[in-house]
Amino acid sequence: MEQNPQSQLKLLVTRGKEQGYLTYAEVNDHLPEDIVDSDQIEDIIQMINDMGIQVMEEAPDADDLLLAENTTSTDEDAEEA
Repeated sequence: MEQNPQSQLKLLVTRGKEQGYLTYAEVNDHLPEDIVDSDQIEDIIQMINDMGIQVMEEAPDADDLLLAENTTSTDEDAEEA
């Protein structure tokens, strides 16, 4: 049984929030089959970016993710000082 398009996009956004990023392949895999127009795909990727989820060519390695998290913490610490 197929899931409706909103459910697929919600799962995609949830996954992106958990990981902190999505790959273009993950976005492609979760797009409803009727979305094939490049403008529609770009709009969806922009919406995901607007939610604070990066869309990347490939998954970053663990060191890159840790570095990104530490940079965010350092920026927040600097603002508090």
